Amino acid sequence: MRLTRLQLFDYRNFQRLDIELPANVALFIGDNAQGKTNLLEAVYLLATMRGLRVETDAQLIRRELLVDPLPAARVVAEADAAPGPLKVEAAIVARPGARGPIATKTVKINGAPKRLSDAVGRLMAVLFSADDLQMIDGAPSLRRRYIDLTLMQVDQEYARARSRFERVLVQRNHLLKRVREGESQAEELTFWDDELTRDGGLIVQRRSEALVEIGALAAEYHRSLAPEEVLAIRYQPRIDSAPPQLDSSSAGDFANVLAAAFRNGLNRDIAAGMTLQGPHRDDVLFTLNELPAAGYSSRAQQRTIALSLRLAEAQLLLRRRGEAPVLLLDDVLSEMDAARRQAVLAAVADMEQLLITGTDWDRFPPDFVSSAACFAVEEGSVRALTPVTAAGRTADS
Repeated sequence: MRLTRLQLFDYRNFQRLDIELPANVALFIGDNAQGKTNLLEAVYLLATMRGLRVETDAQLIRRELLVDPLPAARVVAEADAAPGPLKVEAAIVARPGARGPIATKTVKINGAPKRLSDAVGRLMAVLFSADDLQMIDGAPSLRRRYIDLTLMQVDQEYARARSRFERVLVQRNHLLKRVREGESQAEELTFWDDELTRDGGLIVQRRSEALVEIGALAAEYHRSLAPEEVLAIRYQPRIDSAPPQLDSSSAGDFANVLAAAFRNGLNRDIAAGMTLQGPHRDDVLFTLNELPAAGYSSRAQQRTIALSLRLAEAQLLLRRRGEAPVLLLDDVLSEMDAARRQAVLAAVADMEQLLITGTDWDRFPPDFVSSAACFAVEEGSVRALTPVTAAGRTADS
């Protein structure tokens, strides 16, 4: 898959942008807070239909427009994909709400309106950003988000099960609170338990299967980036008495275990007013040289682990879809020594299309710069540079 054109209209700090992208490497350089990350996140929005670094989608709309009656933003991408030419367009429109603007998002694929769930993964992209370091030592929800967004791009059944599970979980938790307050009977939970166990079993099985593959791929990439360090990944489903052989258990096996867990943990769930077990509480453990990475890794090591995960994700998407995703690397070389920077650039050299950002030209060797399409990013605008001009800005030239 190759992204050929990107258009932004009142998105984040971009008022208007219309840029043609090269087949291989595009390098975007600029100071902080100029729009480099916004540019990459716009592509990722079209791949996942999820906004990043926002509490509401209204924050995707250019701030100056929020005083308008109906402020709106639009992101459009054109790509060459295996099935043929692809055009993905997402529009975000906000309206006044009691607690601030409320946004709705619509999408078109090749000009035809689609449901958001049907648009996920039509444009495939993998994004590395500094926020990925929080996957290593942050909340479990960040690690679940990583595996969810990965699988949703390649597995529509998983995406549908995940969406249903979230809706049913809200209903079960609401009913648990009513049972606790004596307003409902525990028997009313049976229907919701059956729904959760069916979808939850599939979610856990698909996560388990994918994380085995991702773990092997990430360990291999990590070995090339840091040969003296050994990365391992272990899935930790939040189920009492989970099957000992996770990778060989079926969705039905996990559903049965979940059903038993809901029955045996019913009193605890009622007392808490929430469902205490299930895939919404799963976690993923990263170890480096057999020690928990969350407590024993440096920032540079965490950055290397996170990048290895993203490269593994890209390889998984390629294996399952038969075409490579667009790889988006946001300030990936920051906080790395020269040896790790060189190893990173070598690891991504074979990617079909790479969009990479940075704050300093001298972090990139002159031969890398001269072979890339180079752009300067400043205050929400993007300016193309000639290879000679770009290479002349590197410290080693």
